[in-house]
Amino acid sequence: MGDDDQAEAGARALAFRMLERTREVATAVTARINAQIPAYAERVPTAELRRSVAEHYRVVFEGLVDPTLDGDAPADLAGRSRAAEGVPMSAVFEAYQIFLSFVWEHLAEAAENHEVAPRVAVRAASELWRRLSGFTDVMSDSYRSELEARIRSHEQRRSALVQALLEGHLSEPELWEAADVLRLPHSGPYVVIAARVAGAGKHGVAGIEDGLRELSIISAWRLLHDVEIGLASLPGAGDQLDQLIEALGSGSAGRVGVSPLFDDLTGTAQALKLARIALRGAVGSGKVVVFGRDALSVAAASAPDVMARLSRAILSGLENMPADDRAVLLDTFGAWLNNGGSADEAARRLYVHPNTVRYRLRRLEERTGRTLSDPRHLAELTLAFEVDRGQVAVMAEETPPVG
Repeated sequence: MGDDDQAEAGARALAFRMLERTREVATAVTARINAQIPAYAERVPTAELRRSVAEHYRVVFEGLVDPTLDGDAPADLAGRSRAAEGVPMSAVFEAYQIFLSFVWEHLAEAAENHEVAPRVAVRAASELWRRLSGFTDVMSDSYRSELEARIRSHEQRRSALVQALLEGHLSEPELWEAADVLRLPHSGPYVVIAARVAGAGKHGVAGIEDGLRELSIISAWRLLHDVEIGLASLPGAGDQLDQLIEALGSGSAGRVGVSPLFDDLTGTAQALKLARIALRGAVGSGKVVVFGRDALSVAAASAPDVMARLSRAILSGLENMPADDRAVLLDTFGAWLNNGGSADEAARRLYVHPNTVRYRLRRLEERTGRTLSDPRHLAELTLAFEVDRGQVAVMAEETPPVG
């Protein structure tokens, strides 16, 4: 019999001898892992860990008998189980190192005591290292797959609960269960947020949940085809509402509507309707409108068909103007409104002379038959302007970019 044949025969004999110690080794390794890794002692049942160690041990030494043996199953199960139990992956790698060290100690001891020929010990060590490399690769892939699946499942459940809250489909006991899952308090104040998205599957306010959490604002979100809907808890009421508005304005890609504050989760569905109305009243990219705070914008959006006809009637004197000239007059009026009726401030914003602003405003008065010094006329023009700007913003959103 050649040296290689003798080494193979010796390795098989060693494998059978070591397999007889499976229960003993599994118990000892389990005790060492539990003693050295708190996450295992706290989260993994001892019987389950002992079974897993035994399966890994058997694969190593059965591999000495049959090198073609597929040994992935124990590592695959270990990766998925540890992810489900919340054991950090670093701790799982540490457990594998403990397993390796224990088996290596026994092989080295056997070689020192001449129980195993050196060539047989090398053959066994080679198989041990090969299997360990395979174990860790399979385990880490399975761990990540299980973790990703659990994250998706958790997010899907959260999303479904937010949808049920928004639709008002939950009974009172279910409301509190949903609040617990979403980590929302059982009492308000709350607000509902509706943020326009740039396209299906795109976020209206990317990363907003984490950003609000840094402000101590707990929120839960649901992405729809046209809007991203959020439900936020604002225990600080007015102060936190201002923080929320600032965060939404800086992080949103498009328009955002916010409902008034409400105190009971049973009012979520109604709050969503008001948030959507406020969304229609928001004009321009990043503009945030809170229902009840920006009354004219909300009024302009509340009855779109009626308001559109009213706006056309009030601004009918501008219809025969070139589109650019019409836009200049309305843009100037908007700048004047946004700057407290100051021609000087509006001129600075528009980079023109104050007399140019005054001239354009007089043209607007002449064309519409309304004077800015008359409160009723000013209110009508302002409402018509809000409606017109809203229609322009919607058309811009719905028009695909050229090229």
